[in-house]
Amino acid sequence: MTMTSLKALKKFLLRYYWFIIIILFVALRLPSLFEPYWYGDEGIYLAIGQGLRSGLKLYSQIHDNKPPLLYYFAALGNTVFGFRLLLSLVMIPTLYYFYRLAQKFLTQHQSQVALFIFLLLTSIPLLEGNIANAEVFMLLPTILAVLLFLQPKSNYSYLYVGLLLGIAFSIKVPVAIEVAFLGLWLLLNLDTKKISQNIIKIIFFALAFIFPTIIFGIYYALQGSFDNFLFAALLNNFGYLSSWSSGTHSSSALSGGLGLRLVLLLLTWLILTYLKLRKIIKDKHLFILFWFSAAIFGSLLSGRPYPHYLIQLLPSLSLILVLLFDSHLRSVKLIYLSMLIILTASLVKYNFYFYPVFSYYQNFYSYALRLKSSSQYTSFFGNRIDNNQEISDYIKQNSSPSDTIFVWGDEPYVYPLSDRLPAARFLVAYHIVDFNKYSEVYDNLITKTPKFIVVYPMSNRPYPQLDYLLKNYYSPVKTSEDIVIYQLR
Repeated sequence: MTMTSLKALKKFLLRYYWFIIIILFVALRLPSLFEPYWYGDEGIYLAIGQGLRSGLKLYSQIHDNKPPLLYYFAALGNTVFGFRLLLSLVMIPTLYYFYRLAQKFLTQHQSQVALFIFLLLTSIPLLEGNIANAEVFMLLPTILAVLLFLQPKSNYSYLYVGLLLGIAFSIKVPVAIEVAFLGLWLLLNLDTKKISQNIIKIIFFALAFIFPTIIFGIYYALQGSFDNFLFAALLNNFGYLSSWSSGTHSSSALSGGLGLRLVLLLLTWLILTYLKLRKIIKDKHLFILFWFSAAIFGSLLSGRPYPHYLIQLLPSLSLILVLLFDSHLRSVKLIYLSMLIILTASLVKYNFYFYPVFSYYQNFYSYALRLKSSSQYTSFFGNRIDNNQEISDYIKQNSSPSDTIFVWGDEPYVYPLSDRLPAARFLVAYHIVDFNKYSEVYDNLITKTPKFIVVYPMSNRPYPQLDYLLKNYYSPVKTSEDIVIYQLR
């Protein structure tokens, strides 16, 4: 390509930049709206959303171990299509405010490149950006909080910053590390001549952050579910941080190596502060590096290799990837490169996996152009799709809306697909196993006597009480490959 052609291409891209961004956003997000019910966590969210719409109390009558806002989003979305559409709508202001944030650190053209990177990484399936996970939803309040933090118009701005971060925390807990980062930054940059104003800033920031959690705590206390809320949404997350490495939710968070990672984060911040005092890096670069290192820590909190955990990194990572190629920042490039090496080493250490991108879009657009059948399209997402649909259809046709069901397996989608409520508080087998809730679930089944119990083969998870119940009170009425549906006699 000649120099003239390159200039013409650059001129075209700049002139039609926003049109290209819109087209790219639609093209990348559209396939996510038409995926089948396949992703386990989304199945839990939608099943809980279904329960909330039916009047069940979150945490005490239907359980998962995240803060509450995500489940209300799922209740609003209702279906995979609706849930993903809601996510897509949320991502529109997220992209806009990220662009506004990027302009605080970059030139206009650099901001456009950063937005392109951010759009790409938050939309494609590589990091599960196409899936309605908490990490994607919490981007908007987090980015808004950082943007407002950087341009406070008064002390009240810190009230709004804290409140936005409190909302993000009500979606998922790891944003707390960004709260710590911004709080530390605030302390390091206080005006020593204005002590009273400094105190007001800190108080506004801290109280506003905990305000949403207090409101939810009062709400669940009035429902008689405060203990369940406290342990499921907050305290159980400490055990969750170590359960991947220790194999149990009862261990302390520090037993999973979290303490060492925290020391490394603080050491990194200390080194970066030293480099700033030596005038090797400027304030804006220090801010990005502080944020990026905090986000690395947040994404590694549990030590689990789930790609969507890395979504938390994307705002600061997108800025760094652009600044890395800024020819005017030779002295800072090595620091940025070092941080990227640390991130890469972390991904290798914790065995992070990623989802395919090209085949995902090829699968959808081949189906959209009728080059693939429906079964060929859905098989891309796993071999349980058709089984789950068949099971759900059978339950829906042979029961009434007032009947409850129970699924012994890790396929929570059967609940929303069949439009039937769960008979037990726990929706998936791994929660029952991890929290050792066999007896509680058995009591639920005895009390509510679900019309159908669906059993997925799990030889490594014996459940003698359930076997007793099936043998004495239920009869097998349908099988789908190795899955058995039992009906109350």
